[in-house]
Amino acid sequence: MTRPRLHWTPEEKTEAARRSRKKYYDRNRTIISLKDKARYRLRAQQHVNVDSQKIPKRRVKLCVGRSGTLANVDAALNHLMNGSSTELFDNLVHDFKASTDIESCIQAITTLLVKVEELRQQVQECHCATLQRLGVGKELRQVELTAGRVDDVNKVLEDVLMHAMDIHSLFYHHARGELLYQKTPEFAVL
Repeated sequence: MTRPRLHWTPEEKTEAARRSRKKYYDRNRTIISLKDKARYRLRAQQHVNVDSQKIPKRRVKLCVGRSGTLANVDAALNHLMNGSSTELFDNLVHDFKASTDIESCIQAITTLLVKVEELRQQVQECHCATLQRLGVGKELRQVELTAGRVDDVNKVLEDVLMHAMDIHSLFYHHARGELLYQKTPEFAVL
């Protein structure tokens, strides 16, 4: 046989829980009070330390509502792609076909990779700043969308560069439509 119920209604359960917490607090008031004071002093000290530090203005401007660095990254990425990513990568492959100097074409891709890496670093800074200042939300999703675009361009450039090491492989895979940019949809231009 089970024991009889002590509390039949939700109000009785709430009142019993309240009494139990009050009884615990009454027994341990001094310990709780000391812990609260220590926690308060620690937070106050941290607040003073944060206020005394100089935060660079560059970081303050990052990604507040798509102004500053994120807009610059979007603009630079769009300028790099000239409005169409497929066109950019097709032109790279056709430059390989037309050129007799493969080294200059590889150097062009390497230069593009360096530019895209700089954009990726800017987006990473922007992501961190947005997460710290605004948390999750619309702004963070916008930063992640731009980060995804930059990563896609980086992957495709690396794919073309990898196939460019064996020029016949590049032409073969391009003719069959097997390069990464040919298998993925057009990158959105914002």
